[in-house]
Amino acid sequence: MGQEAITLFQLNQKIKGVLDDAMMHSIWVKAEIGELRVNRTGHCYLDLIEKDDAGNQLLARSRAIIWAQNYRMLKAYFESSTGQALSSGLKVLVKVTVQFQEVFGLSLIITDIDPSYTMGDLARKRREVLMRLEEEGVLEMNKDLELPDVIQKIAVISSPTAAGYGDFINQLESNPYGIKFYHHLFPAVMQGDRAEQSIAEAFDRIFDYVDFFDAVVLIRGGGATIDLLCFDSYWVAYHLAQFPLPVLTGIGHERDESVADLVANTSLKTPTAVAAFLIEQAGEFLSGVDEKALQVAEMARDLIQAEKQRAEHIAASYVPNVKMDLQRRANKLERVVGRLPVMVSRRMGFESNQLGRLKEKVFDFGGQLIKQQRLALQQYRVSLHSLPGRRFAAEEKRINYLDNASRLNDPEKLLKKGYSLTYAGGKLVKSAAEINTGDTVNTRFYDGELTGKVEKVRLNKK
Repeated sequence: MGQEAITLFQLNQKIKGVLDDAMMHSIWVKAEIGELRVNRTGHCYLDLIEKDDAGNQLLARSRAIIWAQNYRMLKAYFESSTGQALSSGLKVLVKVTVQFQEVFGLSLIITDIDPSYTMGDLARKRREVLMRLEEEGVLEMNKDLELPDVIQKIAVISSPTAAGYGDFINQLESNPYGIKFYHHLFPAVMQGDRAEQSIAEAFDRIFDYVDFFDAVVLIRGGGATIDLLCFDSYWVAYHLAQFPLPVLTGIGHERDESVADLVANTSLKTPTAVAAFLIEQAGEFLSGVDEKALQVAEMARDLIQAEKQRAEHIAASYVPNVKMDLQRRANKLERVVGRLPVMVSRRMGFESNQLGRLKEKVFDFGGQLIKQQRLALQQYRVSLHSLPGRRFAAEEKRINYLDNASRLNDPEKLLKKGYSLTYAGGKLVKSAAEINTGDTVNTRFYDGELTGKVEKVRLNKK
């Protein structure tokens, strides 16, 4: 073809020469760790990325390497300074040198890292989440809820395999007061990429039983700071802050409070601290009940003593009054007993007169009743003599009417008047619809019969 060409290796050599001449010194670079992996020789390979302000579009990506000897020192330095491990999702400030190799292409060799930049970025994200919650008016909503005097029905959000969850349950069930706590686990992933969504979904599941539970407990039980970043997320805090039940947290941060701790109704350090709080609260309530019971018992004893004294006083003053009343009633009874014979005699005379008048009325009424019954009996006797004659006459008329009707409807007489009877298959035909074309029919007249086949059937239109 005539054009001069160089090999790919030669091209890469030229690029390497240009970069080596231009990048003589190391440079500090801000980026986000997209992926991180450590091979068996101890070298750490990273994908460094940069996104737009909205975090949706990828603007740049480069491959980076921390050689094994340097990685051991940088890793220990970063973790001791920040309390968290180098991992995906962290924003870092790293010192790099640009290296270009003919075979492997462009690489960034990391020689140093600034932990303060990462810590500042995480703190900035936490401040932004808190400011957003405050602007939306939900930051203090859960804190404003009043805790019940005794929290006995508890919805727990935790990983079922977390040691902190087991410690929480053991402490609740072995409390020194013997209080029975009802607890139900709503399992969730408590670290990693799925933790934020999983915890929010657990709150949604508890909401279906919000009328049953007294409070929600969100526990984890410690871990590296990077493992606890989900508790600084907006969506976990948003669900927690607006939840209609008080939320108690025992996440296990050793350094600062998480956003979830700041918006929760009650924040405690560890799951066992949450259990101790619930037990102590219930114990204080029981102590209060016991104290009130002692006060009520003391008041009852005082009241009984006062009433006893009052009853004795009333009894002492009541005896003379009772004696006077009994004497008055005895005198009245004696007077009544003295008048009793006269009253009985008068009553017997009155009742005797009433009995005599009643006897006269009975005799008069009996005579009238007998006369009335005699008169009615005579009327029945007259009716009894005339009833058969009238009944026989009526039946004779009915029989004559039926005889005349029978003669008028005699089939022979109807045939003599010109009517006929048609039979098909030995049955009387009452309608043309009962006969089909081709049927054999017999027609009976007064003076004979005829037999024929039906050639046509015509029905009258209704």
